[in-house]
Amino acid sequence: MRCELTLEIRNLHACPGDCIPKRLKVPTDLFSQVDVTTTKAEIEEQLAREEEKARSTEKTRIKIEPCFSFKVNEGAPVFRLGGPYGKLMGLFKEAGSILYGEKAEGFKTGYKSFLKSIVVKPQWVKLEEVSGIEINKIPQITAGISKALILQYYEEISRCKARLSVQVPSGEREKFVKILEQSEGLPFGPKRRGEIKVLEANWEAE
Repeated sequence: MRCELTLEIRNLHACPGDCIPKRLKVPTDLFSQVDVTTTKAEIEEQLAREEEKARSTEKTRIKIEPCFSFKVNEGAPVFRLGGPYGKLMGLFKEAGSILYGEKAEGFKTGYKSFLKSIVVKPQWVKLEEVSGIEINKIPQITAGISKALILQYYEEISRCKARLSVQVPSGEREKFVKILEQSEGLPFGPKRRGEIKVLEANWEAE
């Protein structure tokens, strides 16, 4: 059996490794200072007034930072949703683990063998009705003893659609529907900040 899926994806971040990061110009403040100048004036040899004038000075530096960006094919962003190592299969694995933990019907003895039997195509999926691409700044703690706080930059799409085809073994439709329902609302994609919503699931016999 084959299920033609139409998904809405929200808050989708670009995946590191999909393509060479873009070079992003990031301004950083170096310092800000205020110079105060005092002027004295004398009238008839007596101190008449004192004026103070302030001048503000700010300096900035432009840094070049890597920005993880979406792969583009024929002018449109694409994302690795399909295939055995695509983001959708990763989401299905998390959903299957939850159903197995709850001992849901059809998942009492496991879920991994079922997931190995389904095929998600294509590997690279064109993102449609893209709301726009923005830059999101995400704090990250580095590994090691120092554990420094750094900022990483990602392209983000707040809302888009994707169409995929999922091949499911005959007689396993109900199990896949449960996986699909469990997947909605789970953290999805890079940085686990996205989520999916199933708009259409049309079944076709092969």
